[in-house]
Amino acid sequence: MFATPNSQSADRRLLRLLPGFCLFLSGAASLTYELTWIRELTLVYGGTLYAISAVLCAFMSGLALGAWCLSRWLRGKDTRGLFRLYGYLEGAIGLYGLAFPWILDLTTPLYPVFVAIAGGSDAVLHLLEFLWGALLMLPATFLMGATLPVLGTWAIGGKADTIQAEVSWLYGMNTAGAVAGCLLTQFLALRWFGVSGTTWMAVATNALVFLLCMVFEPDTIRGKSAVAEKTPPPAQESISTAASGFLLALFGFSGMVALSSEILWTRVLVIPLGSSLYSFALILAAFLFGIAAGSLCAHRLFRKPSQVRTFLLLEAGVGILGLLMIPLLDQVTPLTSWLDARFYDPENTALRTLWLRSGLTFLFMFPPAFVFGLIFPVANQIQLDLFGQVPTTLGGSYTVNTLGSILGTVLTPFVFIPLFGIERSLFILFGALLLLAGCAPLLIATGKKEWRLLLPPSLLALLTVAWLVLDPGVATQRIGKNNLTRVDFGTSSGDVKLVDYLEGNFSTLSVVEDTKRNTRTLFVNGFSTATVSEKFGGTSYMQAMGLVPALLHPAPKRALVMCFGTGNTLGTVARFPGIQVDAVEIDRNVLSLAHWFSPWNGNVLERDNVAFHIQDARQFIRWDEGTYDVITLEPMHPAHAGVSALYSLEFYEQAKARLKTGGIFMQWLPLHLLNEDDSLAILKTFREAFPHTSLWNSFLTRIVLLVGSSQPVALDPQNFLKRMQNSAVAQAGSEIGVRSFLDFLDFYVTDAGALDGILKNQRIITDDRTLIEHSSVNLLPPFPRETDETFLNFLLRRIGAFPEIKNLDAEQLKRLKHEFDTRTGQRLSIFSQRYSGPGAEEFRSRRFMEGLEKVAQFRNKHPDAWITLSDQGWSAQQAPQ
Repeated sequence: MFATPNSQSADRRLLRLLPGFCLFLSGAASLTYELTWIRELTLVYGGTLYAISAVLCAFMSGLALGAWCLSRWLRGKDTRGLFRLYGYLEGAIGLYGLAFPWILDLTTPLYPVFVAIAGGSDAVLHLLEFLWGALLMLPATFLMGATLPVLGTWAIGGKADTIQAEVSWLYGMNTAGAVAGCLLTQFLALRWFGVSGTTWMAVATNALVFLLCMVFEPDTIRGKSAVAEKTPPPAQESISTAASGFLLALFGFSGMVALSSEILWTRVLVIPLGSSLYSFALILAAFLFGIAAGSLCAHRLFRKPSQVRTFLLLEAGVGILGLLMIPLLDQVTPLTSWLDARFYDPENTALRTLWLRSGLTFLFMFPPAFVFGLIFPVANQIQLDLFGQVPTTLGGSYTVNTLGSILGTVLTPFVFIPLFGIERSLFILFGALLLLAGCAPLLIATGKKEWRLLLPPSLLALLTVAWLVLDPGVATQRIGKNNLTRVDFGTSSGDVKLVDYLEGNFSTLSVVEDTKRNTRTLFVNGFSTATVSEKFGGTSYMQAMGLVPALLHPAPKRALVMCFGTGNTLGTVARFPGIQVDAVEIDRNVLSLAHWFSPWNGNVLERDNVAFHIQDARQFIRWDEGTYDVITLEPMHPAHAGVSALYSLEFYEQAKARLKTGGIFMQWLPLHLLNEDDSLAILKTFREAFPHTSLWNSFLTRIVLLVGSSQPVALDPQNFLKRMQNSAVAQAGSEIGVRSFLDFLDFYVTDAGALDGILKNQRIITDDRTLIEHSSVNLLPPFPRETDETFLNFLLRRIGAFPEIKNLDAEQLKRLKHEFDTRTGQRLSIFSQRYSGPGAEEFRSRRFMEGLEKVAQFRNKHPDAWITLSDQGWSAQQAPQ
């Protein structure tokens, strides 16, 4: 039978589409592995910048090694069978991806050995982390790096002149798959399936590719075998080996610039977008989408055989584009305010937030990424002269570009940002790329000699002028000008001034003072970490986080305070006599701004009873062998990326193991940042770890303090009075309104056991299922009514509740209970009057006990219901699930 024209056309389409589809799936699976493995390894290493960089570098090192080694092995090989070999590689990747979590668990006990070998040297420890991560991931990453050279060699066959067209298609599809993998993993898979389920999804994707490669026989369709040899493309410029080497180095440098600019623009975009998982997914996806689109368009845009000039023009073009985008940095602050206005609009929707943030992300990330994507196929075409064969060209080009990316990963946070800042780093990187592209004609006989000699000094002069005009750098004279400063929503920029600003290797920090409200705020990557004020209550919850657990413990001698912020909590704990405190903060630069808050933190950096540890809190809890009477922490926004590791059941169990007998653990529950499902999930998880859990509050209905212990906690008024005789402790209490035992008791909200009825159907946060990272508050903010609603449901359980109190006789206890009930009524009166609830009339007349009785009757009718609030009144609903 003779093949018909239609069947031949279908065969050609299959030969074209099948490898592209397989690499699309491969790219999706590989990106999924990268994201999940970073999660799993940072639970061991910690989430410090050094740890994350070590994991990323280890991952990319495996890719580079695999591409290089397989390309050497493929030289001169018959291309028949390579498609099936590619399928075997994908199958092997899936098998190792399935085994990786177990291998990690088996080798995790080695980490204390690495700590011992490091002997206190951070540099040695991070090197060991890199080597360990590289070895753990190497079997899979090596094979991942080999896939493009293997499949590319098969697709090109003996037609080396098609290398640009094939790489344009295959690399573009592979990167497009990475976009899909990023969005699917971060938005859907981790939320629905958890880390383990997402891993299975990636394994299934590898299995699908394996089956496709086994079922289809494209070698039979294509017919004769071909040897992967170099076929010189016609009309290629004649360039020396030195010139080819320079072009390859330039390609590697552009790989570094690409990765560095991604990191730098990410640091810029978290200011308006926030640090949620969704924001980071959008940023990465936009960057990868630009590269994929550029690669897919490369062959259609540049069909000429001679591509050296095209390559240099593209490198120069992306340098110019990067420089032209720098003035956009001064628009970040107004753009942030514009986005905030829409984010907090009561008519806003999650979809609109997503579209607006996606648009802003693409505005910054897509243009340069598109040009970087154009460069990759063209670079492979021109490197044929240097490498000599198709496999070595594919592998060598990929390896050099990946090594550049590794350099960008290391140098950007550890060298460029600390030395030059974000804006200057962008200028230097893109300016250097433009200048190097301008120097290349000196080695290549193209164009008039006079122009080639004049081009480098001319570009250098233009860059000097641009530096003077753009004036890149850091300045604090005006908010938003040469700084990435956020202004809280609802605050006029005319009422605030920038007190201090720092672009550190880990985060962008600013101290902003509101002259109208007389407040001072620390922003970390655009998030309002803490606000202090001279007014009463301005810092009360932070001080309460130190005061409450230290007073609940009969005699604390050793405490651990994690997450420094402005230092108020640490300063309060450190005031207690005879106490030694370990303080853990992930970002050293946060401590450098502590002096701006010294009136509130009591110059805590100068106290000799405090030892500082620059470390990830989760890592410290897991690997430190110390035990404590009191542990307290106030992490960043619970829904921010990575912070859920400090709200998981595994973390709470690790923290509990660090408590001495009778020890107290406290963590904040910021209701104003969360929805009701988030708050209840955190509370359910906390209670699962700590059998004795209670809720406390510091007069601010937006923030609850969770107190946990393995043993019952009894309040002792006599011990309280004794402790308050110390002037430093008494002052700390007075600053937040605690002048008597009743004042302290009024901080108590309820025992968590009273909430079991509404907690029974709640899910538990684990390292595998990080529920709050996918909270709706990342796309729609909780409004005051929702915050009031959650707190009211907690406060209603205070009715009839009373903590265990010792060393009081019956009459004293009776009087104290009556006073406590009166204050309970006073608290409930706020919600009853604001939302027309039961007892509103009595509360307005200040008949608090009568109003409390009305509220108690309402609650008794609906003991396990969730009370919702509206202007029309209170109503009972089924508890959230």
